[in-house]
Amino acid sequence: MPTPTPLVSVVVPMYNDSRTVDLCLRSILAQSYPAVEVIVVDDASTDDSADLAAAHPVTLVRAERNGGPGGSRNLGVRHAAGEILFFLDADLTMHPDAVAQAVEIFAEHPEYGAVFGVPDKEPLFPEGAVGQYRILQYHYWRKSAEGLVSGGFYALGAVRRSAFLEAGWFNGALRQTEEIDHAERLAALHPMLLTSRIRGRLSDESRLRPLLRKAFVRSRLRVPFYLGRGRAMQGMETPGRAVASALAGAAVASLPLIAWQPLTALVTALAVAGFVLTDLGQYRFVRQERGLGFLAFFTLAHLLVNAVVLAGLVAGLAQFAVSRRFRRMYTLDAALTRDGGDEDGGPAPGAPPAEPPSRARRTARRLRTWYGWALIVLAALWLGYAVLRRSVSGRWHWAILLDATPPVFLVAVPLLLLVASAAACGGRRRWAALLAAPALLLGLVTGSGLNWPALWHGGRTVPAGALHVVSFNTQYWAAATDVDRLYDLVHRQNADVYLFQEHVVWQAGRGEDGYLRLDDDARLAAEFPGYHIARRGELLTVSRFPIVAQPAVGTGAELEPDAPFGRVFARDKVLRTDLQVGSKVFSVYNVHVTVPLAPDLDPFSDFDFDSYFRRKSDWRRAEIRGLEKDLAGNPHQVLISGDFNASASMRDLDGLRDRADDAIRANNDFLPLSWKFSAPAGFDWDSAVNRSFPFWRLDWSFTVGPVRVHRYDFRPTDGISEHRLQDLWLSL
Repeated sequence: MPTPTPLVSVVVPMYNDSRTVDLCLRSILAQSYPAVEVIVVDDASTDDSADLAAAHPVTLVRAERNGGPGGSRNLGVRHAAGEILFFLDADLTMHPDAVAQAVEIFAEHPEYGAVFGVPDKEPLFPEGAVGQYRILQYHYWRKSAEGLVSGGFYALGAVRRSAFLEAGWFNGALRQTEEIDHAERLAALHPMLLTSRIRGRLSDESRLRPLLRKAFVRSRLRVPFYLGRGRAMQGMETPGRAVASALAGAAVASLPLIAWQPLTALVTALAVAGFVLTDLGQYRFVRQERGLGFLAFFTLAHLLVNAVVLAGLVAGLAQFAVSRRFRRMYTLDAALTRDGGDEDGGPAPGAPPAEPPSRARRTARRLRTWYGWALIVLAALWLGYAVLRRSVSGRWHWAILLDATPPVFLVAVPLLLLVASAAACGGRRRWAALLAAPALLLGLVTGSGLNWPALWHGGRTVPAGALHVVSFNTQYWAAATDVDRLYDLVHRQNADVYLFQEHVVWQAGRGEDGYLRLDDDARLAAEFPGYHIARRGELLTVSRFPIVAQPAVGTGAELEPDAPFGRVFARDKVLRTDLQVGSKVFSVYNVHVTVPLAPDLDPFSDFDFDSYFRRKSDWRRAEIRGLEKDLAGNPHQVLISGDFNASASMRDLDGLRDRADDAIRANNDFLPLSWKFSAPAGFDWDSAVNRSFPFWRLDWSFTVGPVRVHRYDFRPTDGISEHRLQDLWLSL
């Protein structure tokens, strides 16, 4: 009895594939298997793909509107007569024995519902570096996953018609993930095989941007699929590759931090090493095929793709949390899964007409539309603010109004907008995300105030003999509380060196004329016996070590010797004391930079704000530049500490940061903060903002030379000041 020869229907979905469709159809017509019919579904192409296909002896089905690959395959199956459905995308060709191998496997294993092939390691056309990367990665992942799988590769695969109909039709509403959805249903009924006995050649993305976009979209759309089933697909999606995506995201995210903290490069290198080790066989394969030079490019491209995959998963999780429709995108009505719809992908003939949306649904849709537009406007405004603030900070005297935002908001606000964009619909989601993402990146790399080293270093050990330094803005020498409480707090610190700011008498209601010298030399000597004391204007330095020099710095050096105290207070903002510490001279700078803005100014008065802001800005710039100039000529090891009245996002301290090291690396707070805003008297919102938790870091400590900071903390001050106390342990 002759062996039966089942008819095989090769279904080719096609959309603008004029470059490859001729080769694709030639490969089908050259099959060694005799019983083959070819159905090409033109998915409303806008090029000459249909004309090229029509030149071959095939059945050409034209869709009136673009329905995506799932809808095209459904349409092709409706016109197919074969017992076996062989799906082949128009950008692939198959080897001459591909159909014969599929029929043979089904004969050997009647229980199989589908068999899928493996693309060759050589592309259909000569490709650039990106195209070669994608083809090699496709080939290796499928080759290494040969065997029974739960995920389908319908671009090159055969399905028994009976099994296909039993599992249901492709979900035409899915454009990027219709394969995993259908394969999951099919695998629940019949085993599926991935095998290199069925082979073909593929032409894939040859440019990086479309490749990354596809990776992002597909990973985002997979989130409800994974969460709905509680597992990944068997075969190519291994736990190691999931870890690789996480490591890739960590590596890419850490790159901007290297400029701020060079040690971050070690974290990046470890993440990249772990990324490679999770799939080491893949990199060995690439090296054998293309050599070390291409391996470097492959690794970089694969790292970037995996980082984008992780970003897509994060975006998908955010959208899953806020969108019921997104959560239900893989939930199909039974009638739809077993009904291919009409020939254009619409409802099946005779199906009941869709009910018009209810008023609540129409209202919800309208609100979601306005939500998306509002989000775009907010994201655009915030991005504009972020760029403008960065451009004028430290360069324009009115910039303080833009710089007043707490630095952490520069990250928190665009991050919130980015997450919120997942709940928008259509193109509005994309535009909102595209506007929020650069604002988030700008906030991260230009002064967010986040202390990244705190995430990986633990407790700090202070060696014996380390110097203990305390720096503290005393808020007019504890004028709001009691000076005895101040001394009690100070003595509990038992420091070697104290740097005090605002050691002054302040008389309310007199503005800048209300600052008077505090005559308490006798009490200072009594409270700090054995210490050496230096004072100038509002600045007071108390040291166990001898003071060998007290040179004037910057604007202070320009003052006449008999200048009145008010002028000294206003213009002498840096007190340098050179201390004799053993055999070394240690320069300590006690700093209090001029306040850029008085929060109790009446914005509705006829006050000359422009002159005020300009004068304050000029004073601040002169004080900081004077400090920088003195540092440039100082040969000693240096500590600079005090109240700079500048946040992490303000650019006033850029020059100082270039010359000195921020002690914050020895701090364990991820978000170190030192100052809270006390609302002025008479404002009704005082109770809402006058809280003990600060939002800014205005107090800073820097070192120059071989000074090692072992520990650096901001400590509470028992309500004495709105500033926290800076506590440093260091060695020379």
